Amino acid sequence: MNRLIFLFLSTLFFNFSGSSQEVSLSVFNNGEGQENKWILYKNNDEALYKIITDKALGMLEKRQERIQQLQTREDWLNYQKKTQEVFGSSLKKFQKTPLNAKITGTIEKDNFTVEKIIFESHPEFYVTGCMFLPKNRQNPAPAVIYVSGHTELGFRSETYQRVILNLVQKGFIVFAIDPIGQGERLQYLNQETGKSKIGGSTTEHSYAGAQTLLTGTSLSDYFIWDGVRAIDYLETRAEVDANRIGITGRSGGGTQTALIAAFDKRIYAAAPECYITNFTRLLQSIGPQDAEQNPYQFLKNGLDHPDLIHMRAPKPTLIVTTTHDFFSQQGARETFAETQKSYTALGKASNIRFTEDFGGHESTKKNRETVYAFFQEHLRNPGDNTDNNVNTFEVEELWVTPTGQLGSSLKGKTVYDLNQEYFSGKELSQTELKQKVKEISGIEFSRKLTAAVFTGEVDAKSYKIQKYFLENNSKDFALPLFKIKSKNTDADKILIWLDSDGKEAIANSALLPKFLGLGYTIISADLPGTGELKDPEFRGDGFVQNVPFNYTFVANLVGTSVTGVQAEAIDLIAQYLVSENPGTTCDVFANGTVSEAVLHYSVLKNPFDKIILNESLQSYRDLIQIKYYNPKQAFSVAPGCLPYYDIDELISVSPGVKRTNILNAEGEIITNQKTDSQIISLF
Repeated sequence: MNRLIFLFLSTLFFNFSGSSQEVSLSVFNNGEGQENKWILYKNNDEALYKIITDKALGMLEKRQERIQQLQTREDWLNYQKKTQEVFGSSLKKFQKTPLNAKITGTIEKDNFTVEKIIFESHPEFYVTGCMFLPKNRQNPAPAVIYVSGHTELGFRSETYQRVILNLVQKGFIVFAIDPIGQGERLQYLNQETGKSKIGGSTTEHSYAGAQTLLTGTSLSDYFIWDGVRAIDYLETRAEVDANRIGITGRSGGGTQTALIAAFDKRIYAAAPECYITNFTRLLQSIGPQDAEQNPYQFLKNGLDHPDLIHMRAPKPTLIVTTTHDFFSQQGARETFAETQKSYTALGKASNIRFTEDFGGHESTKKNRETVYAFFQEHLRNPGDNTDNNVNTFEVEELWVTPTGQLGSSLKGKTVYDLNQEYFSGKELSQTELKQKVKEISGIEFSRKLTAAVFTGEVDAKSYKIQKYFLENNSKDFALPLFKIKSKNTDADKILIWLDSDGKEAIANSALLPKFLGLGYTIISADLPGTGELKDPEFRGDGFVQNVPFNYTFVANLVGTSVTGVQAEAIDLIAQYLVSENPGTTCDVFANGTVSEAVLHYSVLKNPFDKIILNESLQSYRDLIQIKYYNPKQAFSVAPGCLPYYDIDELISVSPGVKRTNILNAEGEIITNQKTDSQIISLF
């Protein structure tokens, strides 16, 4: 919480015993003026990101050690086989069902024909696309799948049309498809406006992607499968030479290009543009991107960007980059250097190419012409690679459906529907459940308390707040903590009070004097992602209704969760209490989304007597069953939990847990409604 809010709350609720100086509630401020005196903890609000990325960078270092050991052709072939198996395992749930492809219209031009096509990548899950067929072409001809980046227009964007139409001029059949949540495939369509109800393309992806993570999959699986079925469709066309299929796209299209080409061996030549870097440089710079760019437990499984190319080696691949792209150019260069090793070992060093041009996150003339030349060479369709000016289509001309949206033309299914259909659960014994809770949430009890640092005291009207921060042996963050004692009541027990809005939320709570009156010393702390450990500047491209899902996505990459990180912080609080007050009765009151962290902790360790969870989520299942859920409810979930456990299972092995004011996935109280007085009576 920032300094202005601290001072506002201070003015409202606290009496500073006649002091003329402002007293800050920040534990990193000693109270003498407004300057933060704990210089080394100025960036402590980045704790959540740092904790998770430290794990990620450790995994990436171990991966590099494995890569350094690969020397021979046999080494690389064995490595390739293992990575292909790991990467493809999550798509085994999908079956190749009838495409039911239809041509909904055609456009005739002097030199080419456009066919408007709909096919089903899953039953009733429609994919819209246009096939551009040059009239002067080889027969059969090479084909290039074009996948677009993050634009609401999909492939109809003038920028993308330029590449498509240039390839068509050069004799390539081009099959351009709309990604999920873009073009005519909005997942959250407002029927009246024709726009998304929740936001742009990255918002559409992230909102749907958070739900897929609950079931142990990633939105990337659905993107890849659309690409696989697009290849299936190309193979049904007599005009297409199935041995000469390429794929390209920029930005989010570069992501799709890399993912699809890594999975499907039928892609012969691939040219991902403005995407390839490596996760080390990505996490050090802009951070993880929206949902489909984070395959399920990708880093935990030992993978990185170069593996998307190693998996297809030695097939021709062109890495297309710009010097000032927000995807780190240094990472792209490092990936190219690494992939040269596998291609060289497999006897095709010239099949891995790299081009860079001066520019930002954009398509440059030099890079476009390099892409054309690459496909001309490797798809055996020689010719002039000049990037020509083209006459682009109006957006509506390339609509495949009558309304320009599948949701209003054909209805059909969305990712929300498929996620429920593909979900299946397993029953576990208590022992198995506890093992899975630890594994899925990523909880590690490796941190040991090294010091509780006192930073000052605030004298309030009827109680005192002692300010501390807890240091640990990992030295990755310091945990802000309040110890609140009544001036009027002797305390003989302890209450840990945690709130998803941070420890300052107690300052204006009517429950505070009541808890103190019960004889509690109150311990309140900011768990990572809350209060002073919440970075107000972190947004990311998965920022949905003020909820930064990019934290959830990076946690998924390493096989941990926001809940798991917060549970680890609770363990530091427990260590502090054992050291300060051994044998003292300790209860817990948790409000909001931090309740899930308390619950996960209590399954694995439960040193508490009573645990009251207020305004906690009814069930994780509710989050995948309600289409328009409240993002706050999904922020801290453990990716992959639902196949193994839900909240009821956690409560069943957590003695002493009671819940009040239980919320559904929309954030509405649906059961166990209690007033403040009724909550107090539970203690």
